[in-house]
Amino acid sequence: MYHILIIDDHPMVSVGIQAIIKTVVENSTITFAYSFQEGLEVLAKTPVDLMVLDLAIPGSRGAEMIGAYREVQPDLKILVFSGRDELTNAPICLHRGANGFLHKNSFDSETANAIRMILENKKYVSPKLKEAMFSTLMEGKSMQPDPMAALTTREREVLGLLLTGKWLKSIADELNVKISTVGTQKNRIFKKMGVDNIVDLAKKFWYLEQSTADHL
Repeated sequence: MYHILIIDDHPMVSVGIQAIIKTVVENSTITFAYSFQEGLEVLAKTPVDLMVLDLAIPGSRGAEMIGAYREVQPDLKILVFSGRDELTNAPICLHRGANGFLHKNSFDSETANAIRMILENKKYVSPKLKEAMFSTLMEGKSMQPDPMAALTTREREVLGLLLTGKWLKSIADELNVKISTVGTQKNRIFKKMGVDNIVDLAKKFWYLEQSTADHL
């Protein structure tokens, strides 16, 4: 008996996924949650084999939810089922530990295939993403995960203050640390984000924010 958790705040979508799951796994129990917090509450009480997760739920933390849910159940299999741009968001989600990423415009047969593969302990990558990954490989490039994921909590804090236009001394005073410490953190942020100045940092940050915005 598989226990599957669907987290999506659109009931019709959840019902549709439930119907597809029943064609793949007849012997299954399906639970619904409609927000990030409700998902945590279900996992705290019930062992789950597979989670089908929408990134645009109330209380969403984006791809960071994958790690948060895994902290509750480390062996949880997660299929991200989202309307967000696949080529931008799938590498991020897979890098964070998702077992698969499926766009909401996918055919029912592809959804069923993704669910089946993940329950069989395989990774799911759509034909579109496979082609993109192959193309970047042939060009000697790589599918880049979200650089924001590499930032520490303090680096994210410094990043936010830099983007408000604050100088290093003001940031150091606010965080109660040395100016040299803030300077070191700023340099690390620049390196991880792949930029050389504040203007490019702001542009990169804006681009990443737009790239992970909903396309529903």
